[in-house]
Amino acid sequence: MKKVILVALLACFTFSVFLIGNTSKSGGIVESANEDPWEQVENLNYLFWTADEKIENDVKKLQLDLSLTGKQMEKLKELGLQEGYLFSEGRRCKDDAAKDDAVTFNQRVDETFANIDKEVRVLLGKNTTTFAWWENEKMYRLNWLAEKEKKSKEEIGITSTDDRELVYATQYNGYTNLEIALPDKYVKFANLGWWDDIPDSIEPYYSNPPYTANVYYETTNKSVLNVLVREVGPYNEDDNYWDSATASNPRRMFTDLALGEPEAEAAKLRGYNDGKDQFGRVVNQPAGVDLTEEVAAQLRLAPQQNDWVWVRYSDLP
Repeated sequence: MKKVILVALLACFTFSVFLIGNTSKSGGIVESANEDPWEQVENLNYLFWTADEKIENDVKKLQLDLSLTGKQMEKLKELGLQEGYLFSEGRRCKDDAAKDDAVTFNQRVDETFANIDKEVRVLLGKNTTTFAWWENEKMYRLNWLAEKEKKSKEEIGITSTDDRELVYATQYNGYTNLEIALPDKYVKFANLGWWDDIPDSIEPYYSNPPYTANVYYETTNKSVLNVLVREVGPYNEDDNYWDSATASNPRRMFTDLALGEPEAEAAKLRGYNDGKDQFGRVVNQPAGVDLTEEVAAQLRLAPQQNDWVWVRYSDLP
C-alpha cells in the first residue's frame, strides 16, 4: 500500500530555496538565483498552514535558526495564505468552460512564486541561511504515511481490502456548509442528479446516490460522519483512487498507483506525472480531499488550516 528530520545546510544562498524547495536533482543546493529551477510547489502554504506536530516544530526551528522576529514569521504565514487562496480554485474544476487550461494555470503559478520570492527577499534581507526542508519533508512524510497505514491495518486486522485512507485535506467554499470534494466527477454528478453528464457505460456504477464519506482526524479524535460529496477535486476529476484497477468500478486513471493513493499526493511527494494533474497543471498540494470550513471546524481545524485525515469510502461506488 502507499504509502528526516529538518537538516540545516549552511550556505550563502537565497532563502527561496527553503520556501520553494529549490534543490538540485542530486539533492544539493543551487549555487545561484539564476540557476533556481523553480520547482513550482506550494511549500510556503504547506509549511505554515499544516496542523502537523512535526511541521509545527519545523516552523519553530526555522524561526530560531534564522533569528526571525514574530513580525517576519507572521508575514511568511500571510504569504503562505495568499498562495492557498490563489490555488484553491485551481484545485477544483466545476466545468470545462470554467477550467483553467494548463498553460494559463502554470503561468499563474510561475508569476505567483516570482512575486512571493521578491517579497521574501525584501523581508529577510541579508539573512540567506537556508534549509533543505522540502526534500527532507517529502522523505519523512512518505515513510510516515507507510508506517501509519501499516499500523492501521494491524490494529483493524485488515488483510486484503481496506475502505479508508490517510490523505491530506485542504479547505474550500462549498455549495453548502457541510460537504466534501473528492476527485471523481461522477460521484458529484450522481449526488446532484446530473444524469445526462454521466456516460451510459459509467452510470450503472453510480446509480445509488447519495454518496457520502466519513472523515476522522486522529489528532483531535474527532469525526464527521456521512458527509455528502458535492464537489469534484482536489485537482483531478477522474481519480477514483479508492477503487483498484480491477474493482467492479475500476479506477479510471493512474492505475499504476497503489490503491488509495491520490494522484495529487503522488505528484507532489514523488514527482509522479511530472508533478502535474490529469490536465497538465502543476500540483501545489498533496491533497486527496477538500473539506468545507464547517467540516474542518467540527474536526477542530482552524479556518484555512490543512492536515492529514482518515477518510472512509465504504459508501462510494
